[in-house]
Amino acid sequence: MEQRCEVCENFRPEGDLKPGRKLEEVTFGARKVLLCRAHAGIAENSGVTSLEELRELYTEQHGSRSYVPRRSRSVMINKLRNPGRRINDARG
Repeated sequence: MEQRCEVCENFRPEGDLKPGRKLEEVTFGARKVLLCRAHAGIAENSGVTSLEELRELYTEQHGSRSYVPRRSRSVMINKLRNPGRRINDARG
């Protein structure tokens, strides 16, 4: 599966306008965010220095949701693979 910009992926779930975009991994504290050059450039030009600022920059125009998830993809994937909290859940 091809990796995608986290903003593009949440803004346009059906796909990027240009497949095969060059991606940049931008680090904000412990969180690494995968962005296309366009979204990384906008963030840089806007003076974004924290994940909170990045999430605010890429928030829905008429809403309160951000196109940048709080958690990284690896954390979300591991949560999906979690068999359950109880021992019996894994056997089920």
